[in-house]
Amino acid sequence: MMKKLFFALMISLTLVACKEDDPEPQPEIATIADTWKQTAYEKTVDGKKVWIPVDGEPTYISFRFDGVVLDGKGLPLCCPPDAYYVNGVLFEVKPKAELPVNNVCMTVDCIGCATWDIEQTGDEMILTYCKPVNMKLKFIRQ
Repeated sequence: MMKKLFFALMISLTLVACKEDDPEPQPEIATIADTWKQTAYEKTVDGKKVWIPVDGEPTYISFRFDGVVLDGKGLPLCCPPDAYYVNGVLFEVKPKAELPVNNVCMTVDCIGCATWDIEQTGDEMILTYCKPVNMKLKFIRQ
């Protein structure tokens, strides 16, 4: 009987430890918590807005489980938003785990956007930032 109790306790502790290693994304951002590759950006050509494919090396971003936005190397963005709207729902970014240091940020003078607007459908995401300029970037899930 004692062995069974000990075995059950060990399994429970193992499952709890695994859960801590792989945190679940917060519900408001569960659909975007992933890695995304930029495929295009919006540009006005002859008075019309068109999508221009990314030329050369694509840019990658990731949304961590707590909403922190990371670059393609897994480092925090230098001028991240304080919050963003995901399909119209406001999400305030509050880191819940330690962030690695991005040394590039020491040389960057941030004039970033306080909030972003994200429209996400399936494996496609359109990110709009810096209103009123409204620069739009198109991403696909990786």
